[in-house]
Amino acid sequence: MSTATASTASVRETLLRKVSALSDDYCPQVLHYIETLEEDDYENWSDADREAWLASNPPIPIEDDPFFTPEHIERIRQRERDMDEGKTKVISFTPEELKEFWKEIRHSPEQAIAKAESRAHYLTPKQS
Repeated sequence: MSTATASTASVRETLLRKVSALSDDYCPQVLHYIETLEEDDYENWSDADREAWLASNPPIPIEDDPFFTPEHIERIRQRERDMDEGKTKVISFTPEELKEFWKEIRHSPEQAIAKAESRAHYLTPKQS
């Protein structure tokens, strides 16, 4: 079995698991989202196209998203507090690095995400 096949199977399994956990109320929204992505190449959208899409597909508040458990939400809030207090530093991608990241994620999602996480969050001297 090739790595690409394993990654595809893993992505499909993850999608099915997450979608099956959604309530019936979310199904039309998920279907609309999928159809929207199939119709357009979202990476080439203009800023106006992105804003129009977001206006018709508002994000789900994190507290209402069934994917996030209270523990997930607390970890996210703690990470945000750490950044605000200077305990964790976030290094943003340059446009060139972001473009390279998206190329890399198509070929090896696990490695690309691990690489991005390792460079994005690191201990500051306060934490050492």
